[in-house]
Amino acid sequence: MGLTPDEILNHEFTKKGSRAYVASEVDAFLDQINSDYEALIAARDQLTHENAALQAKVDELEAKREQVNQSIFVAQEAADRLKQDADAEVKKQLMHAQESATKIISDARTKAEAEATHLAQENADLVQEQNALRAEVENFKDSFLKLLTQQRTLLENDELAEAVHRLPMGEATTHRVGSAEGAATPAPEMAAEAVVAVEATTDAEQGPVVVFPEAERPDNN
Repeated sequence: MGLTPDEILNHEFTKKGSRAYVASEVDAFLDQINSDYEALIAARDQLTHENAALQAKVDELEAKREQVNQSIFVAQEAADRLKQDADAEVKKQLMHAQESATKIISDARTKAEAEATHLAQENADLVQEQNALRAEVENFKDSFLKLLTQQRTLLENDELAEAVHRLPMGEATTHRVGSAEGAATPAPEMAAEAVVAVEATTDAEQGPVVVFPEAERPDNN
């Protein structure tokens, strides 16, 4: 710009006489002012146009920014909602897993306790059965030793013959003895072998049992 506001304000025209100005200088100055101001107006209009364009861009960007902010807000709400849903689902799954784990542990503990009780009962039954078998073996051993002792005593004290002598005679034996006495003849020799089964000879128990073989009948020829 050729002129400043101060130059316009302080410009002095050449006076022709006491009050007159040189017309050519005034016209030239006005032309310069006009030119400058036309340039200023054009520049202003250009700036105004550019400003309007820039403002439109600003408005457009502001609208986009608002849209982006709105999208961000919606996305944030969706993210928060998804996070809440995910947290709720995680808590639900975690609670379900804990309940399942608790139930599995409880069932396993109950089964283990029942199995332990069953095994303990089986062990107790086996121990009881073993003790019963051991007692039965001991009783059998004692009874067998007692029987052997009684048989040895009978053999050593000659009590077997006395026990046989005290036995009642059977019907067949009585008949043979009677026949032998009636005939007044000596009876044929009888077999000396006998099968003897001896049991305990206490006052409350039965005495020895002796089984004699049948004697051979003499021929009548």
